[in-house]
Amino acid sequence: MKNREYKTLVAIILAMTMVTGTLAGVPSTVCAKENTVTTEAAARTQENASSDVKPIKDETVYAKIDGSGTVTSVTVSDQLKNITDEKEIKDVSTLENIENVKGDETFSQKSNAITWTGDSKDICYQGTTSQNLPVGVKITYKLDGKNISAGDLEGKSGHLVMRYQYENTTGTSGKDYTPFLMITGLILDGDKFTNTKVTNGRLVSDGDRDMVLGMGLPELESSLGVSDLDIPDYFELEADVTDYEAAEGITIATNEIFNELDMDKLDSLSDLKSSMNKLQDSANQLVDGSGELRKGLDTLLSSSGTLTDGISQLSDGGTTLKNGTASLLDGSNALSDGSSILADGTNQLLSGTGTLKEGTQALNAGLASAADQTAGRLLPGIIQLDDGVAQMQKQLGNGLSELTSGVQTLDAGAANLRDGAAYLNQVINSGTDQTGGQSLTAIAAGTADGAQKIATVAGDISQTVTAVTDATVSAATNTGEAIGTLRTLLDAGTSLSEDQKTAISNTITVLSNDMSNIQSAAGTLGQQAELAAGLAEGANNVAYGAGSTSQIINELAASTPQLSQGASDLADGTAKLNASITDPTSGLITQVNSGVETLKDGTAALRAGIDGDNGLASGLKQLSAGASQVDSGAGTLNEKMAEANAGAQSVSAGASQLSAGAGELNTGAGTLSSGIQTLQSGSGALIDGVKQLDEGAKTLNDGMIQFNEEGIKKLVSAFDGDIQGLLDKLNDMADASRSYKNFSGISDHMDGEVKFVFVTNK
Repeated sequence: MKNREYKTLVAIILAMTMVTGTLAGVPSTVCAKENTVTTEAAARTQENASSDVKPIKDETVYAKIDGSGTVTSVTVSDQLKNITDEKEIKDVSTLENIENVKGDETFSQKSNAITWTGDSKDICYQGTTSQNLPVGVKITYKLDGKNISAGDLEGKSGHLVMRYQYENTTGTSGKDYTPFLMITGLILDGDKFTNTKVTNGRLVSDGDRDMVLGMGLPELESSLGVSDLDIPDYFELEADVTDYEAAEGITIATNEIFNELDMDKLDSLSDLKSSMNKLQDSANQLVDGSGELRKGLDTLLSSSGTLTDGISQLSDGGTTLKNGTASLLDGSNALSDGSSILADGTNQLLSGTGTLKEGTQALNAGLASAADQTAGRLLPGIIQLDDGVAQMQKQLGNGLSELTSGVQTLDAGAANLRDGAAYLNQVINSGTDQTGGQSLTAIAAGTADGAQKIATVAGDISQTVTAVTDATVSAATNTGEAIGTLRTLLDAGTSLSEDQKTAISNTITVLSNDMSNIQSAAGTLGQQAELAAGLAEGANNVAYGAGSTSQIINELAASTPQLSQGASDLADGTAKLNASITDPTSGLITQVNSGVETLKDGTAALRAGIDGDNGLASGLKQLSAGASQVDSGAGTLNEKMAEANAGAQSVSAGASQLSAGAGELNTGAGTLSSGIQTLQSGSGALIDGVKQLDEGAKTLNDGMIQFNEEGIKKLVSAFDGDIQGLLDKLNDMADASRSYKNFSGISDHMDGEVKFVFVTNK
């Protein structure tokens, strides 16, 4: 034990024994979400299966660390191996944000107790934690002999010493210590790292890239209490660096190799020797395995050409996929824009159909009201107007005949009155009767009688003309109301045919012209009525004056010139009245007859346009029925448009989601294509790495042969002294290792195993 060579061999063989246990054991499965580091599942051999076998909880703790080794985040992956096909698996976990990453099985949780509905399946889940880890690594750097941080080291050049100091905090003062083997792998760029040397590790180089494997067993030496043994708890590399860039690195900590050692009954030296013999057998197997490893690498190296061809095809496919997703993104964006425009259009259509529905309801109500008003009020009024005009035409013919006779009589009487007044004036002024026999009294009586007759005829004419004027005004009023009704119908009748609109417009034009003629005639008649009334009043005055001749004979002498002048003026007026009424070309009677005939033609045409099978009343009734159907159709259209608008809105939302998804897919395809291109560019390095591994396997094979011959055999013969204290510590250490089955929690009815993986963030 005093020989330095044996001390070194003990440390190396302990480490290699653990490595041997790891290589000889079957790898374990680590379930994780996509892009998470995974390993193969641990299969339990058939001989281990028994009726009392327990479910197994296989746990891997992933810790991301920065350049100094400080933990930045921890994700824990657990697989519950349902060996006995349980419907439910009871578990214990202190993790947060637990999620099933390989299936749809669910769980219920109360405090740290979890029950999974396994349904005879394995459960793979992961979660996060902020608990302190039992192991760790501290990374320090010296550049040209001076301490420097990882951040400040980036881009620097010089002589670098980088040290990985492994830490184990499972025990205190050597008690309750759980042993862990910690192994670190680094890949160094040969252009940036040169003249590389490794302490407590191995360096394999092909000239372009260096692969470093370092190892340590933190706290093992102090726990065993054998300080004279050189058991490493760190590894260190030295190199000349140019434009330093952080190396990709991963560190694994595991106690599984200690659990594989059969140290349950190491109570004597013979037990230790027996274990060493098993160790030697394992070393022999390792030698054989390293040979097989070399053969396998040779096969892999010979197949590397096929691999690079496949990567090239994959790269072409990735480019095609990226182009396709870009086209999909353009199309989905266009679809999103179009569906948005469609949604806006259907929304506007929905608003328009709502307005249309309201308009058709109003149109339906208006046409129904117009039809009712036309049939119930307008048509009877037009019929009454037409009949009234016919009756008025008949009565007016008689009245106009009487008017003609009366005016002529009035004209003759006025002439006689004029002559009598002149004669009276002459008689009164001369005091004689030129006819020789007639007295002034007789003359006055005759004058009074003539004036009275004139007054009577003038009064009759005034009443007749007033009646005709009133009838004419009434006809004009009825015609105006008919025109107003037709205009309202024309303005509101959006569903009228063009022929119907034209017929109504023509009818309005005819009625407007008729009403203008009737109004003109009414004005003329009114003037004539006023003139006749004036004549009647004047004649009455003359009669009154002549009848009072005996009383006013003296005054008459003074007034006969005025009377004579008034009679002369009256005669002139009646002559003019007679001419204005009876003139066959422009007289009132001719105008009235012409106006009344035109009015009768208009009312007949109006009656025909409103009444009858094709009249306005029938058309409005049909329009009202059609408007009712339009109203019903507009309501249905509005409802369907609401459904279409809802669908368009849904399509727009879906198209937006599709566009967003296509964007993510395009981004992912770009990332995939870039990654494949990186893989393609790195395939050459992969082949170089395979060559390097092939050379390393050869070296490993040769070294294991040498190690078996020179190391194991010497180690077996080394323990010939009293090492009971060491055996006790080894047994305690093995017991502690087997007791440490999990980091985040495990139930009493489960077996388990755990490993820690530290990944350096670049």
